[in-house]
Amino acid sequence: MEKSVLKRLAPVNVLVVEDDELLCDEIVSALSPYCKSVVFATDGKEGLELFYKGNIDVLVTDIHLPKMNGLTMVQNIREVNHTLPVIVLTAYDTSDNIGKSIDMEVISFLHKPFDIEQLYNSLLMASGKLSTSNHFLKLGFDLVYDYRNKVLIKNKEIIHLTRSEKKLFEILIDNKGHMVSYDAIEGYVWYEKGATPDTIRMYINKLRSKTHYELIENVKGLGYKLNFK
Repeated sequence: MEKSVLKRLAPVNVLVVEDDELLCDEIVSALSPYCKSVVFATDGKEGLELFYKGNIDVLVTDIHLPKMNGLTMVQNIREVNHTLPVIVLTAYDTSDNIGKSIDMEVISFLHKPFDIEQLYNSLLMASGKLSTSNHFLKLGFDLVYDYRNKVLIKNKEIIHLTRSEKKLFEILIDNKGHMVSYDAIEGYVWYEKGATPDTIRMYINKLRSKTHYELIENVKGLGYKLNFK
């Protein structure tokens, strides 16, 4: 494949989760020259932790992983991010796994052994999907979200957000149109130490004070969602 085409992967941050260390090394070596960043894990639990640490645009994962099944990992991710492109690697399929993958909106299956060009093609498809969202999203209240740079803008000025505020807003924007539960927010924003409902409420109110009170809707007893104008 021509390198000029692979330059389209330059903005993409990839997470690879594969317990075959030789294959994992091969994938990371093949992607690193073209992608913005490539991080990897050899089990599902570590993969989920790396996702929670943030800035992942595409997930490439095996299904059969130690500590946490790949599909279980994806299911956990879908609770906090409905749009992350997922590419599944598998040596064999079952009808149940295929059905679950479809339900979780996996964009591509690669059957082992596969050619690296097949992986490039799947990533290019994923980057094409990302490009449709890499624009400015108008939220109302004179607010705009810049997907590419992951910043929030009000009246043409970038709003300064702390790390926790930024991750809190990211989970809300990644799930726009959906309610995000307290548990999902706690797991994504405070995965290392946890947070009480009062802590979450305090940070929601900080975001409201920096944006607009009506932007974030409280779904009583369940969680929060963005309220678009």
